[in-house]
Amino acid sequence: MSTLNAYIWDLDGTLLDSYGSIVSSLAEVAEACGAHDSPDKILRTVKQGSVSGYLRDLAAARGCSYEGLFRAYRQASHGKLEEITLIPGAAETLRALREKGAAHFVYTHRGASALPLLDRLGIAPFFTETVTHEQGFPLKPSGAGVTYLVEKYALDPARTAYVGDRTLDVLCAKDAGVQAVLYLPEGACVAPTGEEDRIIRNLSDLAEAQGES
Repeated sequence: MSTLNAYIWDLDGTLLDSYGSIVSSLAEVAEACGAHDSPDKILRTVKQGSVSGYLRDLAAARGCSYEGLFRAYRQASHGKLEEITLIPGAAETLRALREKGAAHFVYTHRGASALPLLDRLGIAPFFTETVTHEQGFPLKPSGAGVTYLVEKYALDPARTAYVGDRTLDVLCAKDAGVQAVLYLPEGACVAPTGEEDRIIRNLSDLAEAQGES
């Protein structure tokens, strides 16, 4: 893997410890729709797929409106934003990589809550630009949002990585033609695809490797 000088980051589950609030919000929505999925099942489904995928499956199974479920989820999760914290080592890794000359960007499916969250958690200044769902790019595994950043800032794809915690993130990186870094902490319910350029167990692994060829 080439020495990197730009990192494009996923947020939920990668920099943000947010799956607790995501899962509890989805559980509330499911209960209201007559489903009784366990937190473990919801987490596995979201980690191995996506929030929108879970809600689409729920809508089809229960005869509910996907759009209505998604609105209910957004409302429920908005009330849990204060529960979200940083993944251990996130701020330290961002700082260490920046000190070694790397630039940081965000591409996330999270919507309007992303920027206030980054600001509250004290990491907003690390990022040159944050691209959210509000900008309307096709959802991952499309790499359109990553490609936008690569082209806008004339990033070298061979020296740019998209860092995420799900299969969708790896596929997104590959679609955009950048390096794919999978954050796979111990106990994660995601299996590597074989397309990763690197798998890390801790975010700090990136800073420790920066400068290696």
